[in-house]
Amino acid sequence: MSLNNPTCPTGCTGYIVDVDFNFCDPDVQFGEIDHLYLKARDGSDLLDWQSLAVWNARKALDPTSDLDAIIDLTVIGDLPVAEKDEIEISDGRKIQSPSTFMINFEIDDVSDDNYEFMRWLECNTVVDMWFAANEVLFGGNPGIEVTLTASYQIERGQKSLHKIVGTAKWESKFSPPRTTNPMV
Repeated sequence: MSLNNPTCPTGCTGYIVDVDFNFCDPDVQFGEIDHLYLKARDGSDLLDWQSLAVWNARKALDPTSDLDAIIDLTVIGDLPVAEKDEIEISDGRKIQSPSTFMINFEIDDVSDDNYEFMRWLECNTVVDMWFAANEVLFGGNPGIEVTLTASYQIERGQKSLHKIVGTAKWESKFSPPRTTNPMV
């Protein structure tokens, strides 16, 4: 799985990258985003984001007093296709703007602590984030610097769930790196 950003061609010539399709045993992934992992923006990068021991050590820290602490949000989420603009420049050439990525997420466990967390997100908070979709983890050692927002949702109906509904947004030229999720 990817760990480094691709090297883009320079000039008007360049090679393409290799691919791997297996007709008899395709590598497919299923499922939605099920966890967001958050750290204070001023906290230090992970030393090895592929190590379960590193994750467990960071998750054991107190987030109210340690900038390196990581909190684990159990969510239901999705990552739509990133948006980008094609811009025409001189001589009819075209370039693309950095992509805008947005994760939509819902938290259905609306405990008092989770509700206060949602209220804290109303500050238009910027944090470092990693996200997981079952067996795949995204974000690299530094995580992804995102703006998180959330609100409380109460739908009609006696059997409807209250939810914390939010978004995580960021801009980047490339999709985030991914690896096998060490926490699965």
